[in-house]
Amino acid sequence: MHTQSRTIMRSESQAGSAQRARAVGLGRGGLVWGLATASLALTTSALALEVPTGVACLPTSAVAPLCRELVITNNPPYPGSQSPQLPVQSFDPAFTEIVGRIPNLVPLATGFGFLEGPAYLQDRQGAGGLLFITDQIHNSVFVMRWNGLDARGAITPASWEKPRLFRNPSGVADGQTLDPQGHLLITETTGRRVSITQDLQANLRSPEPQAPSLVDRYQGKRLNSPNDLVVKSDGSVWFTDPSYGSLQFPQTAELPNNVYRYEPATAKLSVVESSLMMPNGIAFGPGEKQLYLIDSAAIQGPHTDFAYLPHRIYVYDVSADGHQIGNKRLFADVSPGFPDGMRLDEKGNVYVGALDGIQVFNPQGKLIGKFLMAKQTANLSFGGRDNNILFIGSTDTLWAIKLNTRGLVPVRLGATL
Repeated sequence: MHTQSRTIMRSESQAGSAQRARAVGLGRGGLVWGLATASLALTTSALALEVPTGVACLPTSAVAPLCRELVITNNPPYPGSQSPQLPVQSFDPAFTEIVGRIPNLVPLATGFGFLEGPAYLQDRQGAGGLLFITDQIHNSVFVMRWNGLDARGAITPASWEKPRLFRNPSGVADGQTLDPQGHLLITETTGRRVSITQDLQANLRSPEPQAPSLVDRYQGKRLNSPNDLVVKSDGSVWFTDPSYGSLQFPQTAELPNNVYRYEPATAKLSVVESSLMMPNGIAFGPGEKQLYLIDSAAIQGPHTDFAYLPHRIYVYDVSADGHQIGNKRLFADVSPGFPDGMRLDEKGNVYVGALDGIQVFNPQGKLIGKFLMAKQTANLSFGGRDNNILFIGSTDTLWAIKLNTRGLVPVRLGATL
Protein backbone atom coordinates (compact mmCIF):
# COMPACT_ATOMS: atom_id res chain seq x y z
CA MET A 1 0.00 0.00 0.00
CA HIS A 2 1.54 3.33 -0.95
CA THR A 3 1.54 6.30 1.40
CA GLN A 4 2.40 9.21 -0.77
CA SER A 5 1.24 11.14 -3.81
CA ARG A 6 3.83 13.12 -5.64
CA THR A 7 4.53 14.68 -9.04
CA ILE A 8 7.04 13.11 -11.36
CA MET A 9 8.81 15.80 -13.36
CA ARG A 10 9.71 15.03 -16.92
CA SER A 11 12.49 16.72 -18.87
CA GLU A 12 12.68 16.86 -22.64
CA SER A 13 14.62 18.89 -25.20
CA GLN A 14 14.58 20.03 -28.82
CA ALA A 15 11.67 19.81 -31.25
CA GLY A 16 10.26 16.59 -29.79
CA SER A 17 9.27 18.59 -26.72
CA ALA A 18 7.21 20.94 -28.84
CA GLN A 19 5.40 18.10 -30.55
CA ARG A 20 4.54 16.40 -27.27
CA ALA A 21 3.45 19.69 -25.73
CA ARG A 22 0.99 20.19 -28.59
CA ALA A 23 -0.37 16.68 -28.04
CA VAL A 24 -0.81 17.26 -24.33
CA GLY A 25 -2.69 20.51 -24.76
CA LEU A 26 -3.08 23.56 -22.56
CA GLY A 27 -3.75 24.24 -18.93
CA ARG A 28 -2.91 20.81 -17.51
CA GLY A 29 -2.20 21.09 -13.77
CA GLY A 30 -2.13 24.88 -14.03
CA LEU A 31 0.80 24.71 -16.46
CA VAL A 32 0.22 26.36 -19.84
CA TRP A 33 2.39 25.55 -22.81
CA GLY A 34 2.60 28.35 -25.36
CA LEU A 35 3.76 27.39 -28.79
CA ALA A 36 3.17 30.53 -30.81
CA THR A 37 4.85 29.64 -34.06
CA ALA A 38 6.37 26.67 -35.82
CA SER A 39 9.71 28.41 -35.75
CA LEU A 40 9.84 28.34 -31.95
CA ALA A 41 13.08 26.65 -30.97
CA LEU A 42 13.40 24.67 -27.74
CA THR A 43 17.11 24.07 -27.63
CA THR A 44 18.40 22.36 -24.52
CA SER A 45 16.08 24.10 -22.07
CA ALA A 46 13.90 21.55 -20.29
CA LEU A 47 10.15 21.53 -20.06
CA ALA A 48 8.65 19.95 -16.97
CA LEU A 49 5.49 18.02 -17.73
CA GLU A 50 3.32 16.93 -14.87
CA VAL A 51 2.41 13.27 -14.90
CA PRO A 52 -0.89 12.70 -13.07
CA THR A 53 -1.01 10.48 -10.00
CA GLY A 54 -3.57 8.74 -7.82
CA VAL A 55 -7.25 9.25 -8.68
CA ALA A 56 -6.25 11.12 -11.87
CA CYS A 57 -4.81 7.84 -13.19
CA LEU A 58 -8.10 5.95 -12.93
CA PRO A 59 -9.74 5.09 -16.27
CA THR A 60 -12.59 7.54 -15.60
CA SER A 61 -10.16 10.48 -15.61
CA ALA A 62 -9.72 12.48 -18.82
CA VAL A 63 -5.98 12.71 -18.19
CA ALA A 64 -5.48 9.03 -17.35
CA PRO A 65 -3.55 8.30 -20.59
CA LEU A 66 -0.87 10.74 -19.41
CA CYS A 67 -0.09 8.39 -16.54
CA ARG A 68 1.82 6.30 -19.07
CA GLU A 69 4.17 9.19 -19.80
CA LEU A 70 6.88 8.38 -17.28
CA VAL A 71 10.53 8.75 -18.16
CA ILE A 72 12.37 5.80 -16.65
CA THR A 73 16.12 6.21 -16.29
CA ASN A 74 17.92 2.91 -16.69
CA ASN A 75 21.20 2.20 -14.87
CA PRO A 76 21.16 5.47 -12.89
CA PRO A 77 24.28 6.58 -11.04
CA TYR A 78 24.55 5.38 -7.47
CA PRO A 79 22.95 8.17 -5.39
CA GLY A 80 25.86 8.60 -3.02
CA SER A 81 24.78 12.13 -2.17
CA GLN A 82 21.62 10.90 -0.50
CA SER A 83 21.58 10.43 3.24
CA PRO A 84 21.74 7.79 4.52
CA GLN A 85 23.98 6.52 1.74
CA LEU A 86 22.23 3.17 1.52
CA PRO A 87 24.49 1.19 3.88
CA VAL A 88 24.07 -2.43 4.75
CA GLN A 89 23.79 -2.52 8.53
CA SER A 90 24.61 -5.84 10.23
CA PHE A 91 23.70 -6.61 13.84
CA ASP A 92 24.61 -10.28 13.73
CA PRO A 93 27.26 -12.47 12.04
CA ALA A 94 24.42 -14.42 10.41
CA PHE A 95 23.45 -11.34 8.42
CA THR A 96 27.04 -10.64 7.43
CA GLU A 97 27.14 -14.18 6.07
CA ILE A 98 24.11 -13.41 3.93
CA VAL A 99 25.35 -10.13 2.42
CA GLY A 100 29.12 -10.68 2.49
CA ARG A 101 31.68 -8.18 3.70
CA ILE A 102 31.53 -6.08 0.51
CA PRO A 103 27.86 -6.11 -0.52
CA ASN A 104 26.98 -4.57 -3.88
CA LEU A 105 23.58 -2.88 -3.83
CA VAL A 106 22.84 -1.80 -7.41
CA PRO A 107 20.26 0.79 -8.58
CA LEU A 108 18.64 -0.67 -11.71
CA ALA A 109 16.17 2.02 -12.74
CA THR A 110 14.52 5.14 -11.37
CA GLY A 111 11.70 7.53 -12.26
CA PHE A 112 8.74 5.46 -11.06
CA GLY A 113 6.06 6.78 -8.72
CA PHE A 114 5.77 4.26 -5.91
CA LEU A 115 6.95 0.70 -6.47
CA GLU A 116 5.24 -2.39 -5.09
CA GLY A 117 4.97 -6.12 -5.67
CA PRO A 118 8.06 -7.35 -7.55
CA ALA A 119 7.62 -10.87 -8.93
CA TYR A 120 10.19 -12.83 -10.95
CA LEU A 121 9.58 -15.40 -13.72
CA GLN A 122 12.60 -17.41 -14.93
CA ASP A 123 12.99 -18.49 -18.55
CA ARG A 124 12.83 -22.27 -18.93
CA GLN A 125 16.09 -22.06 -20.84
CA GLY A 126 19.00 -19.68 -20.29
CA ALA A 127 19.99 -17.39 -17.44
CA GLY A 128 17.36 -14.71 -17.94
CA GLY A 129 13.79 -13.98 -16.98
CA LEU A 130 11.22 -11.26 -16.42
CA LEU A 131 10.68 -9.11 -13.34
CA PHE A 132 7.21 -7.59 -12.94
CA ILE A 133 6.79 -4.52 -10.73
CA THR A 134 3.76 -2.39 -9.93
CA ASP A 135 3.65 1.41 -9.75
CA GLN A 136 0.63 2.18 -7.62
CA ILE A 137 0.31 5.92 -8.02
CA HIS A 138 0.48 5.63 -11.81
CA ASN A 139 -1.90 2.65 -12.01
CA SER A 140 0.65 0.61 -13.95
CA VAL A 141 2.59 -2.63 -14.09
CA PHE A 142 6.11 -2.55 -15.56
CA VAL A 143 8.27 -5.41 -16.77
CA MET A 144 12.06 -5.65 -16.82
CA ARG A 145 14.14 -8.29 -18.60
CA TRP A 146 16.80 -9.82 -16.36
CA ASN A 147 19.74 -11.25 -18.32
CA GLY A 148 21.63 -12.77 -15.40
CA LEU A 149 25.04 -12.35 -13.81
CA ASP A 150 28.35 -12.08 -15.63
CA ALA A 151 31.02 -14.81 -15.75
CA ARG A 152 32.31 -13.70 -12.36
CA GLY A 153 28.87 -13.95 -10.81
CA ALA A 154 28.43 -10.17 -10.52
CA ILE A 155 25.60 -7.78 -11.37
CA THR A 156 26.74 -5.55 -14.26
CA PRO A 157 24.89 -3.11 -16.57
CA ALA A 158 24.45 -6.04 -18.98
CA SER A 159 22.51 -7.96 -16.31
CA TRP A 160 19.24 -6.18 -17.04
CA GLU A 161 17.38 -4.12 -19.62
CA LYS A 162 15.37 -0.95 -19.22
CA PRO A 163 11.92 -1.56 -17.66
CA ARG A 164 8.94 -0.85 -19.88
CA LEU A 165 5.20 -0.55 -19.43
CA PHE A 166 3.44 -3.90 -19.20
CA ARG A 167 -0.14 -2.93 -18.26
CA ASN A 168 -2.05 0.32 -17.84
CA PRO A 169 -4.58 0.69 -16.38
CA SER A 170 -3.91 -2.03 -13.85
CA GLY A 171 -6.71 -1.72 -11.30
CA VAL A 172 -4.06 0.04 -9.17
CA ALA A 173 -2.08 -3.19 -8.94
CA ASP A 174 -0.31 -3.85 -5.65
CA GLY A 175 1.10 -7.29 -4.74
CA GLN A 176 2.10 -9.85 -7.36
CA THR A 177 3.21 -13.46 -7.46
CA LEU A 178 3.58 -16.32 -9.93
CA ASP A 179 1.73 -19.61 -9.60
CA PRO A 180 3.47 -22.95 -10.34
CA GLN A 181 2.33 -22.73 -13.98
CA GLY A 182 4.01 -19.35 -14.44
CA HIS A 183 0.77 -17.34 -14.50
CA LEU A 184 0.96 -13.82 -13.07
CA LEU A 185 -1.44 -13.19 -10.17
CA ILE A 186 -2.06 -9.59 -9.10
CA THR A 187 -3.98 -8.04 -6.22
CA GLU A 188 -5.80 -4.94 -7.46
CA THR A 189 -6.78 -2.02 -5.20
CA THR A 190 -9.47 -0.41 -7.35
CA GLY A 191 -10.08 -3.53 -9.41
CA ARG A 192 -11.07 -5.07 -6.05
CA ARG A 193 -9.99 -8.49 -7.16
CA VAL A 194 -7.19 -10.96 -7.72
CA SER A 195 -6.52 -11.17 -11.45
CA ILE A 196 -4.68 -13.89 -13.36
CA THR A 197 -2.59 -13.27 -16.49
CA GLN A 198 -2.02 -16.43 -18.49
CA ASP A 199 -1.13 -14.74 -21.78
CA LEU A 200 1.93 -12.63 -20.94
CA GLN A 201 2.63 -12.08 -24.63
CA ALA A 202 -0.48 -9.94 -25.03
CA ASN A 203 0.79 -7.34 -22.57
CA LEU A 204 4.35 -7.59 -23.82
CA ARG A 205 2.92 -6.37 -27.14
CA SER A 206 0.61 -3.72 -25.68
CA PRO A 207 -0.29 -2.40 -22.20
CA GLU A 208 -4.00 -2.38 -23.08
CA PRO A 209 -5.19 -5.98 -22.45
CA GLN A 210 -6.74 -6.58 -19.05
CA ALA A 211 -6.51 -9.91 -17.25
CA PRO A 212 -9.59 -11.90 -16.18
CA SER A 213 -10.56 -12.16 -12.52
CA LEU A 214 -9.51 -15.15 -10.48
CA VAL A 215 -11.68 -14.06 -7.55
CA ASP A 216 -13.50 -10.78 -6.82
CA ARG A 217 -16.34 -11.49 -4.39
CA TYR A 218 -17.06 -13.12 -1.07
CA GLN A 219 -20.63 -14.13 -0.24
CA GLY A 220 -21.90 -11.90 -3.05
CA LYS A 221 -20.05 -8.77 -1.88
CA ARG A 222 -17.11 -7.15 -3.63
CA LEU A 223 -13.70 -7.53 -2.06
CA ASN A 224 -12.34 -4.40 -0.38
CA SER A 225 -8.91 -3.83 -1.97
CA PRO A 226 -6.76 -6.97 -2.12
CA ASN A 227 -3.21 -6.10 -1.10
CA ASP A 228 -0.77 -9.03 -1.18
CA LEU A 229 -0.84 -12.74 -1.94
CA VAL A 230 1.01 -16.05 -1.98
CA VAL A 231 0.39 -19.37 -3.72
CA LYS A 232 0.74 -22.53 -1.64
CA SER A 233 2.22 -25.71 -3.13
CA ASP A 234 -1.28 -27.24 -3.36
CA GLY A 235 -2.27 -24.42 -5.73
CA SER A 236 -4.40 -22.51 -3.24
CA VAL A 237 -4.12 -18.71 -3.28
CA TRP A 238 -3.90 -16.89 0.05
CA PHE A 239 -4.39 -13.12 0.07
CA THR A 240 -5.00 -10.14 2.35
CA ASP A 241 -7.91 -7.75 1.83
CA PRO A 242 -7.67 -4.56 3.92
CA SER A 243 -9.80 -1.47 3.30
CA TYR A 244 -6.93 0.81 2.20
CA GLY A 245 -8.65 1.38 -1.13
CA SER A 246 -11.49 3.16 0.64
CA LEU A 247 -9.00 5.57 2.23
CA GLN A 248 -7.46 6.49 -1.12
CA PHE A 249 -10.15 6.15 -3.79
CA PRO A 250 -13.91 6.67 -4.15
CA GLN A 251 -14.95 3.15 -3.19
CA THR A 252 -16.72 1.74 -0.15
CA ALA A 253 -15.58 -1.32 1.78
CA GLU A 254 -18.31 -3.95 1.88
CA LEU A 255 -16.55 -6.62 3.95
CA PRO A 256 -14.45 -6.94 7.10
CA ASN A 257 -10.69 -6.75 6.62
CA ASN A 258 -10.10 -10.46 6.12
CA VAL A 259 -7.37 -12.83 5.02
CA TYR A 260 -8.67 -15.39 2.51
CA ARG A 261 -7.81 -18.77 1.07
CA TYR A 262 -9.01 -19.41 -2.49
CA GLU A 263 -9.10 -22.89 -3.99
CA PRO A 264 -9.07 -22.65 -7.80
CA ALA A 265 -10.19 -26.25 -8.33
CA THR A 266 -13.47 -25.68 -6.50
CA ALA A 267 -13.69 -21.84 -6.69
CA LYS A 268 -14.16 -21.90 -2.92
CA LEU A 269 -13.20 -18.73 -1.03
CA SER A 270 -12.91 -18.98 2.75
CA VAL A 271 -11.81 -16.65 5.54
CA VAL A 272 -8.71 -17.86 7.40
CA GLU A 273 -8.12 -14.78 9.60
CA SER A 274 -10.44 -11.93 10.59
CA SER A 275 -8.82 -10.43 13.69
CA LEU A 276 -6.23 -8.16 12.03
CA MET A 277 -7.06 -4.46 11.69
CA MET A 278 -5.23 -3.95 8.37
CA PRO A 279 -3.83 -7.23 7.00
CA ASN A 280 -1.02 -6.53 4.56
CA GLY A 281 2.05 -8.65 3.70
CA ILE A 282 1.77 -12.44 3.68
CA ALA A 283 4.29 -15.30 3.37
CA PHE A 284 4.61 -18.98 4.22
CA GLY A 285 7.47 -20.30 6.34
CA PRO A 286 9.67 -23.35 5.63
CA GLY A 287 7.64 -26.42 4.74
CA GLU A 288 4.51 -24.24 4.72
CA LYS A 289 4.06 -25.15 8.38
CA GLN A 290 3.69 -21.50 9.43
CA LEU A 291 2.04 -18.47 7.86
CA TYR A 292 3.38 -14.97 8.48
CA LEU A 293 0.94 -12.05 8.32
CA ILE A 294 1.51 -8.31 8.68
CA ASP A 295 -0.91 -5.96 10.41
CA SER A 296 -0.06 -2.43 9.22
CA ALA A 297 -2.91 -0.58 10.96
CA ALA A 298 -0.43 2.08 12.13
CA ILE A 299 -0.99 3.65 8.71
CA GLN A 300 -4.59 4.74 8.31
CA GLY A 301 -4.09 6.93 5.27
CA PRO A 302 -1.38 8.76 3.33
CA HIS A 303 1.19 10.53 5.50
CA THR A 304 -0.06 9.08 8.80
CA ASP A 305 1.58 7.03 11.54
CA PHE A 306 -0.56 5.96 14.51
CA ALA A 307 2.16 4.23 16.47
CA TYR A 308 -0.27 2.89 19.09
CA LEU A 309 -1.93 0.78 16.37
CA PRO A 310 -0.36 -2.45 15.10
CA HIS A 311 2.83 -2.33 13.04
CA ARG A 312 3.54 -6.00 13.54
CA ILE A 313 4.32 -9.34 11.98
CA TYR A 314 2.35 -12.27 13.39
CA VAL A 315 3.05 -15.94 12.82
CA TYR A 316 0.47 -18.76 12.80
CA ASP A 317 0.58 -22.54 12.61
CA VAL A 318 -0.96 -24.06 9.47
CA SER A 319 -3.40 -26.90 10.07
CA ALA A 320 -2.54 -30.45 9.03
CA ASP A 321 -4.91 -30.30 6.04
CA GLY A 322 -3.33 -26.98 4.95
CA HIS A 323 -6.65 -25.13 4.91
CA GLN A 324 -6.68 -23.16 8.17
CA ILE A 325 -4.32 -21.34 10.54
CA GLY A 326 -4.23 -20.98 14.32
CA ASN A 327 -2.06 -20.32 17.37
CA LYS A 328 -1.52 -16.66 16.51
CA ARG A 329 1.55 -15.11 18.14
CA LEU A 330 3.67 -12.00 17.77
CA PHE A 331 6.76 -12.48 15.64
CA ALA A 332 8.14 -8.92 15.57
CA ASP A 333 7.24 -5.26 15.96
CA VAL A 334 8.58 -3.28 13.02
CA SER A 335 9.54 0.37 13.29
CA PRO A 336 10.05 3.13 12.31
CA GLY A 337 6.77 3.36 10.47
CA PHE A 338 5.12 0.08 9.57
CA PRO A 339 5.88 -3.22 7.79
CA ASP A 340 4.57 -3.76 4.27
CA GLY A 341 5.61 -6.64 1.95
CA MET A 342 7.81 -9.56 3.03
CA ARG A 343 9.63 -12.63 1.77
CA LEU A 344 11.62 -15.44 3.43
CA ASP A 345 14.91 -17.02 2.48
CA GLU A 346 15.75 -20.72 2.58
CA LYS A 347 17.00 -20.42 6.16
CA GLY A 348 13.69 -19.00 7.39
CA ASN A 349 14.90 -15.41 7.76
CA VAL A 350 12.15 -12.84 7.19
CA TYR A 351 12.82 -9.82 4.93
CA VAL A 352 10.28 -7.00 5.31
CA GLY A 353 9.84 -3.61 3.66
CA ALA A 354 9.71 -0.69 6.09
CA LEU A 355 10.08 3.07 6.32
CA ASP A 356 13.87 2.86 6.61
CA GLY A 357 14.47 0.12 4.03
CA ILE A 358 14.52 -3.67 4.31
CA GLN A 359 14.65 -5.15 7.81
CA VAL A 360 15.75 -8.77 8.21
CA PHE A 361 14.71 -10.98 11.14
CA ASN A 362 15.96 -14.46 11.97
CA PRO A 363 13.43 -17.30 12.55
CA GLN A 364 13.26 -16.38 16.24
CA GLY A 365 12.16 -12.83 15.46
CA LYS A 366 15.51 -11.17 16.22
CA LEU A 367 16.49 -8.22 14.00
CA ILE A 368 19.81 -9.25 12.44
CA GLY A 369 20.34 -6.59 9.79
CA LYS A 370 19.02 -3.88 7.51
CA PHE A 371 19.38 -2.56 4.01
CA LEU A 372 19.03 1.13 4.90
CA MET A 373 17.42 2.85 1.93
CA ALA A 374 17.09 6.61 1.52
CA LYS A 375 13.37 6.34 0.77
CA GLN A 376 10.39 4.37 1.97
CA THR A 377 10.63 0.75 0.85
CA ALA A 378 7.43 -1.20 0.39
CA ASN A 379 8.24 -4.54 -1.16
CA LEU A 380 10.84 -7.02 -2.35
CA SER A 381 11.26 -10.39 -4.01
CA PHE A 382 13.90 -13.03 -4.65
CA GLY A 383 14.69 -14.00 -8.23
CA GLY A 384 17.34 -14.78 -10.80
CA ARG A 385 18.25 -18.24 -12.10
CA ASP A 386 19.68 -19.29 -8.72
CA ASN A 387 17.02 -17.45 -6.70
CA ASN A 388 19.74 -15.44 -4.94
CA ILE A 389 19.04 -11.94 -6.28
CA LEU A 390 17.00 -9.72 -3.98
CA PHE A 391 14.97 -7.18 -5.99
CA ILE A 392 13.87 -4.16 -3.92
CA GLY A 393 11.26 -1.53 -4.74
CA SER A 394 12.11 1.66 -2.84
CA THR A 395 9.64 4.43 -3.68
CA ASP A 396 10.81 5.58 -7.16
CA THR A 397 13.82 3.29 -7.62
CA LEU A 398 14.31 -0.41 -8.33
CA TRP A 399 17.38 -2.03 -6.74
CA ALA A 400 19.07 -5.44 -6.78
CA ILE A 401 21.67 -7.17 -4.64
CA LYS A 402 23.20 -10.63 -4.90
CA LEU A 403 23.02 -12.56 -1.62
CA ASN A 404 24.67 -15.67 -0.22
CA THR A 405 21.27 -17.30 0.29
CA ARG A 406 18.24 -18.19 -1.81
CA GLY A 407 14.58 -17.34 -1.65
CA LEU A 408 12.39 -19.88 0.13
CA VAL A 409 9.78 -20.06 -2.64
CA PRO A 410 11.20 -21.83 -5.73
CA VAL A 411 11.70 -19.73 -8.84
CA ARG A 412 8.72 -20.07 -11.17
CA LEU A 413 9.48 -21.06 -14.75
CA GLY A 414 7.91 -19.75 -17.93
CA ALA A 415 8.40 -19.96 -21.65
CA THR A 416 11.26 -17.87 -23.00
CA LEU A 417 9.76 -14.49 -23.85
